[in-house]
Amino acid sequence: MLEDELVHLLSADGEVRELLLVDGRECMSLSAKLRAQNRPHLLLGLDKIAEHLLERQSSPGCILSRRSAHPKAAELVVVVSPLRLGLHSDLEQLKAAVYDNIRRLSAFSDGILIFYGKCGNALTDLEHDLSDLACQLFFLTDDQGERIDDCIALALGGNENYDRTLAEHQDVALFMTPMWASNWKAMGQEDAASGQRLDLGAMLKGTGLTKVARIDTGLCFEQGFIEKVDGFAREFGLERIELPGGTTVARGCYERAKSRLLAAPHGSACPGARISGFNSRGLLGPMLAICRMARKKFQGE
Repeated sequence: MLEDELVHLLSADGEVRELLLVDGRECMSLSAKLRAQNRPHLLLGLDKIAEHLLERQSSPGCILSRRSAHPKAAELVVVVSPLRLGLHSDLEQLKAAVYDNIRRLSAFSDGILIFYGKCGNALTDLEHDLSDLACQLFFLTDDQGERIDDCIALALGGNENYDRTLAEHQDVALFMTPMWASNWKAMGQEDAASGQRLDLGAMLKGTGLTKVARIDTGLCFEQGFIEKVDGFAREFGLERIELPGGTTVARGCYERAKSRLLAAPHGSACPGARISGFNSRGLLGPMLAICRMARKKFQGE
């Protein structure tokens, strides 16, 4: 769900010498948005990326390693590995997929910026569980250094702002960013675990939740944001309200990860100044996991 934030950050970063996307259907939308922003990139299979980086490193005049005599000339190569839509329907499945992908990326990465929040606490222990990795792990954190709860907390400016917003708008069923508005209908498809369709109308009935919040992040890579939110509101008899959002937290996390990586005195087992990033593209399921009630349930509050 943080695809647009990635496009915003990567398309504006002139320090990225090469951008690689792990090829697959999950990266098609991301690739199209990057092309629209004139951001050059390559699509390669995960097994081909390490080979490609080694070829670059051995080419004449190419400096990839921070161990070189000219560390300031090191090139920043970013690898983005989007995970498939709908992993959040099974938090154990989500956890397994994220852990596996991190381990595979760590084989050729100096650092990995994980573009996921805690996701219902499924990823809370990630840093501890993967402490054996040679490369650095970076996380989405707020100004207090706390891990971000989810993509809505990120858009609203951090966990404290999210909690305050939840307290002020206890009648909101769903908080929508542009990517949420474009993908909510996917939650009406069959759930991979149960094989049953989600009845959102039944889930909302009797909850007292009467509104849907449109969060203006300032990003416009998805077309028809207002129209899509209004369509959701009409279908479920909700009122649309407007909330301010932004990309400040996402940008801060990205810049901190990049600066720490490039400032590190030594490279990883596979030299080269690189960051591998995850695009958190899964939809939280069931649909209302981002609303106040389900969020409290997931976090055991």
